[in-house]
Amino acid sequence: MTSPDPTKRSPWSILRENALQILMYILGTILLSLAWWPLGVVYLAYSLFSNVLYMAWICPYCGHYSLGTCAAGFDILSGRRFKTRPGKTFGTEFRRRSWVLYPGWFMPPVAGVYLLFTAFSWITLALLAVFCMVAFWLLPEVSKKHCEACETVDCPRYPKNKKVQPTNVP
Repeated sequence: MTSPDPTKRSPWSILRENALQILMYILGTILLSLAWWPLGVVYLAYSLFSNVLYMAWICPYCGHYSLGTCAAGFDILSGRRFKTRPGKTFGTEFRRRSWVLYPGWFMPPVAGVYLLFTAFSWITLALLAVFCMVAFWLLPEVSKKHCEACETVDCPRYPKNKKVQPTNVP
């Protein structure tokens, strides 16, 4: 797990934190390119653009972004040029705007299933299986482990405002 201390972040720790998402986008680009090569280019461009929109719409409301401790390095990539607007929180903005990332997750499986029905190949099946494993199993598992140590109180993915259970003291 990466340390939240920004002085301990390095290009390698940021790359490691984003490696599965980068792999997901590469696999998605290949799958969509197999369906129709311009679609792969569009998918890759959309994936990059959707991450910029995520940085603009959601990241400014995360405590790690403003503190410069984002493990994914989004605060560095955006130069912290995106600012918060009063009255909005990370939880509300995440729930409201995270849809921008959904096409990056769901277009490749749709293309893969289409290819399996129209022009079956073992390579397509393998790419689809690896994409689904990375996107829908490995990424959430890695994220869950990272989220457990996070202190963002209003995060909808891993809420911290659970009721504290009193301990039994004799």
